[in-house]
Amino acid sequence: MPFPWAGRGKGSGTGRDTAGENLTRSRGKLRKIEEKSIQVEAPDGRSLDFRRTSSTKFYRNSDEIGASYLHAGDEVSVEATQDQDGYLYARNVRLERSGEAAEEQTGKAAEEPSVGATERAPAPAPRDREDPGPPALRHGIPPKRPGVESQEEEPSSAAPVEPAAEPAADPLLEKARQAAESFSEGLPNYYCAQYMTRFASTSRPANWKPLDVVSANVVYENGRESYRDLAVDGKPTRKRFEELGGAWSTGEFGSLLRDLFSRSTAADFRFGRNSSASGVAARVYDFEVERDSSHWRVQAPSQSIHPAYKGSVWIEPESGRVLRLEIQARLLPEEFPIDVVESVIDYASVRIGSGQFLLPVHAETLSCQRGTQNCSRNTIDFRNYHKYEAESSITFETPTR
Repeated sequence: MPFPWAGRGKGSGTGRDTAGENLTRSRGKLRKIEEKSIQVEAPDGRSLDFRRTSSTKFYRNSDEIGASYLHAGDEVSVEATQDQDGYLYARNVRLERSGEAAEEQTGKAAEEPSVGATERAPAPAPRDREDPGPPALRHGIPPKRPGVESQEEEPSSAAPVEPAAEPAADPLLEKARQAAESFSEGLPNYYCAQYMTRFASTSRPANWKPLDVVSANVVYENGRESYRDLAVDGKPTRKRFEELGGAWSTGEFGSLLRDLFSRSTAADFRFGRNSSASGVAARVYDFEVERDSSHWRVQAPSQSIHPAYKGSVWIEPESGRVLRLEIQARLLPEEFPIDVVESVIDYASVRIGSGQFLLPVHAETLSCQRGTQNCSRNTIDFRNYHKYEAESSITFETPTR
């Protein structure tokens, strides 16, 4: 889910590395260095992508070195400029510690006894505060869970303490997991029309003003989706989605579902309430996913992160199919330029040929730039599902003399 910078929308990174601009400073572990780019992983989980220019220089201590002295795993600090679209241009890259030296230091610290661990312990992560300021994109708000009542009487010290039994697996969640894993197995090759209307607001309360309508034909072939025949406000463009700039998203066609129910994601599900979606009875489960196991990628112009997130999922009891999915990013690092990211996807039964299949029919995304009232909102509609058949023929003609 990439989002625009400062509501400018283009996101093309065509700004220049101007010497007069203020420098930003970042530290982290070098992940990749190429002829035109440098990728650094920050301690807070962000991935920073810097563009190399003719002005980019490399240093070790105070001595200038060549880029070939740097390798993946090295600890570096980067001074960079930032253009009006939010793209970072590396100016000075300093080698703080080689990867081998960092590993030796880490190993040595692990062998030493822990002394004064209380003083060296990191500060706890900030609470997930619910800021009423930015707009909220909600199709349904989970009810507050009742707190656990405190016990005034302390248990007797002589009473044996039995370990708590692990909760039994919820049969409906297991059914939903199986349905998500097999989501794409029975799908035929198909295509549909996608219409994405993009809005922006710079006030509070939000006053959404339409920016443009991006249309495309989505082709789902052999388990993979591609976007063709893109047009902006009805005018065809040769650009790809990622080249259009502005806010856009992918994953509505099953990847978000499969990832949420994947055991590697380790989502913590809790039953919330009985409800309905599109007139169909459903059971709503609230969930949380920690950052370490998140595969949901949120991208700003030169930064990206796999954030922790929470949300709710509407499941049809009989089939285990997901009818609605709502997710919100949480605990985004303070240095990340976006502080609100939300997404909602509605699924419904769609006829393709002679069969009925559960597919996305509507989606919405919301993002807000940190510390401002600049927010972007997209509404996406999927229409006119048809079976897709790639046909080809070979014709043999009689050669003329």
